Amino acid sequence: MVEVRRFEGNAQDASVFVNRVWGQYYAAQGPLTDFQPRLLDWVLFGNPLATPEYRLGAYVRGKLAGVFFAEPIRLRLGERDVEGAYGSWFSADPSFRGERVGQQLAVAMTERLRERGAALLLGCLADGSAGERFWKKMEGTRTFSSLGLWLHVFDLAAVARWASSGPERALFTLASRWPRARPVDVDAHDVRPYRPTDLPACMALVDRSMEPVSLGYAYTPDRLAHQLQYRDVPRTLVLERHGMVRGLVNYFTLPMNARGPLTIAMVDLVAFHASVPRPERKRLLRVAMRDMVSQGAQCAAMLRGPCVSTRLMLASGWVPWPGGMRIVCTLASPDVLWPASPRVFTHLR
Repeated sequence: MVEVRRFEGNAQDASVFVNRVWGQYYAAQGPLTDFQPRLLDWVLFGNPLATPEYRLGAYVRGKLAGVFFAEPIRLRLGERDVEGAYGSWFSADPSFRGERVGQQLAVAMTERLRERGAALLLGCLADGSAGERFWKKMEGTRTFSSLGLWLHVFDLAAVARWASSGPERALFTLASRWPRARPVDVDAHDVRPYRPTDLPACMALVDRSMEPVSLGYAYTPDRLAHQLQYRDVPRTLVLERHGMVRGLVNYFTLPMNARGPLTIAMVDLVAFHASVPRPERKRLLRVAMRDMVSQGAQCAAMLRGPCVSTRLMLASGWVPWPGGMRIVCTLASPDVLWPASPRVFTHLR
């Protein structure tokens, strides 16, 4: 019999379990994220806003058989903000197949959402994955069209060795042989690390950048403060002009494995004040890219969405790339009114 209750472990325990289960399901299908304890600590276990009620464990005869973790957040839904959650790290140990571990975790999470007055749970799924097939069978689940990525490669040879498909390996191998200009030492004046006193200005920048969003994150000051600074996990650079913060880039490094290890700089937030000219926006982004390289990143990625200018990304050397990710929403409230053509902003976890 499956008993679903609060997960009893810590970030280290969660990392070991999730990585083992995801490896069993997805190792043969392509790149695998290494969900290190530092990442899970930042998003969940060390996040004062991520309550334990949304960290679920399924136990069979006292042994951990599955987990489902979510973070309570404010969600933009059409023209209004609602209470919701972002869910990920859904893992059901295949050793317990037949015990309906996944179904019971999903039902328990929906009950938690209802108890807390949440409208829905938002998440990302890989196209064609076991996770997508599972959620499509669950009542009250809605999926949306695929999300693409912005991609910038710093080490073409490393990415070519790592790429999971033959065409990708051929493309990056060929590109690595092209003559490339040596990196230019970008002018970093007025660009500095984020400080807690920058929070009000950064909140205003993020609010402005998210005006086009009709489905996705809606930051509060407390959640943004945790997003921008927590131990050594996220890195945030700001552009200061005339004593005021007028731009920010926020990212973290994420190890992945396919045909070997690769470190990705995952960009979560890019935002600017309307007064910042395009060359200055490009300069901040390029300074941030140089910082990513200093942190060991071999490439950088960001989900494409309505918050960042396509022209800026192309001018800074980023290219659009098929992401293979799909937004999924699990409803806790049956009367959710969906925007007609959702403009999505979320993070990739």
